[in-house]
Amino acid sequence: MALADKKDRPLEPTYKQINSEAEYREACDTILGRAQHEVLIFDRDLAALQPGQKIRLELLAGFLQADALRRIRIVLHDPVHLERNAPRLIQVIARFSHAIEVRQSPDNLRHLADTHLLADDSHGVRRFHADQPRSAIILDDPAYIHPWRQRFEELWQLSHPCLRLNTTGL
Repeated sequence: MALADKKDRPLEPTYKQINSEAEYREACDTILGRAQHEVLIFDRDLAALQPGQKIRLELLAGFLQADALRRIRIVLHDPVHLERNAPRLIQVIARFSHAIEVRQSPDNLRHLADTHLLADDSHGVRRFHADQPRSAIILDDPAYIHPWRQRFEELWQLSHPCLRLNTTGL
């Protein structure tokens, strides 16, 4: 097969199991780095993601700076960890408030223990239980990501806005 033919072929889906916290965050960084249009995050409280780390903040801000139409939507069970322990992420959220929305899941769904970070209907990281690092990274597989995208959309509809940002700087 000629090189030009390979370039035009769709990418082969990739699925890889993850077994450590470091691998989980690295996989999330990979997904954030691949995102071109939209990032969807469903998590208990974002603690395992460690969103205040420099690389993650740069990936999130860089993603949003690249195009005014890009969006990040986050559904959390509990936003308190984010509000108290991730001030730099709160600054990014305030700076890009037109492009980032954070919602809280309703009480009756807070028993859900898995998490996921999805990008562009093709890539994602699924953490099977919030208390365990065992996860999977999925690349270039819209068919695998689709049900998780649908689930996110259902959670999004049932959730409500939850962050109260002070954008005046006072």
